Amino acid sequence: MREATVRPPEPETTARVPSWPIQALDALEQAVVALDRDRRVVFHNRRIEELLGAEEGSLMGAPAARLFPGAEARWLKGATREPREFRHETEGRELTLKAEAFPIRDEEGDPIGSVILADPISESEDGEFQKNIDRLVSLGELSAYVAHEIRNPLTGIRTTVQFVGSKLKRRDPRRVDLEDVIKELDRIEQIITGLLMFAKPPSARPRPCNLHQVLDKTLDMIDLQLLDAQVRLVKEYADDLPEIDADPDLVQQAFLNLCLNAIQAMPQGGELHVATELKRYRTRRSMADVSFRDTGVGIPRELMEKIFDPFFTTRSMGTGLGLPITVQIVREAGGRVTVRNNPGGGATLRVAFPVPTETAGRVEDER
Repeated sequence: MREATVRPPEPETTARVPSWPIQALDALEQAVVALDRDRRVVFHNRRIEELLGAEEGSLMGAPAARLFPGAEARWLKGATREPREFRHETEGRELTLKAEAFPIRDEEGDPIGSVILADPISESEDGEFQKNIDRLVSLGELSAYVAHEIRNPLTGIRTTVQFVGSKLKRRDPRRVDLEDVIKELDRIEQIITGLLMFAKPPSARPRPCNLHQVLDKTLDMIDLQLLDAQVRLVKEYADDLPEIDADPDLVQQAFLNLCLNAIQAMPQGGELHVATELKRYRTRRSMADVSFRDTGVGIPRELMEKIFDPFFTTRSMGTGLGLPITVQIVREAGGRVTVRNNPGGGATLRVAFPVPTETAGRVEDER
């Protein structure tokens, strides 16, 4: 009778070994994507989800063309090693990935798939806009000093013009000229006020802020403008949008600027879509997302990076300070502003606010 062979028990650590390589890959700043023979994603680390703004697990099983658009099969298989660049445009964000593919073979040397390593070489959400704003903040502070110095004599000029006008007879044609002077002085005052708000915005008083309530209040304010401009309002509110920590009055000012900007982009009328959404991420903080989508003329590509510059405007009577002030307000609340043209025409300006950690934690626990 043959004796049974007794094997010593496996060390307890053996069962835990497979988990840490995955954690190590998730810690990389480089994106790692594995493809099968059919060039579909069978594994990826978290970095690629972060770069593409994808929900957790949504890339598994996806065709490689979704992650690396335009790549030919030979490159995806790792048959050719030269690095390639792939451009993505999603939700107002432009991203370029530089990637290299390597073949994976079985024990007999037959190809069974490939692994692709990718790095972001350029990424612009509101990043480029924010850099421009940061660069111009010092200019804004200097301009604020000049604005204060201009406002004092401006008040004196206005008072004098009004006094002279009061001495003229009602039908004196010179009164029309003086009224034109008053209008121009008012326009200068409007520019100064906007410049001061941009350079030194009011101190925020953060508190729990219900974005839907702020939006409704803002949209009520522009009801007449929408009617006059023949713009139809469409609201799409998410049911699960949590409160954020922000100053409701300043957030309302930001929303008002974005709504007026959208209306002005539709001189022939159109539709303004205002939507909210909760963006859930496990790899980064959840965001409360508010978008303003118009059906207007869109933004020329060469002007895309200029629209948040102070004093930049395409309107003859505009000050070019509404959007820069909006960026300042949103930044103060820890959020960001992005912009993109819509495939069917018009543009979408999107504001994202961070959800308080406790709320985000509860949201993730419920999933």
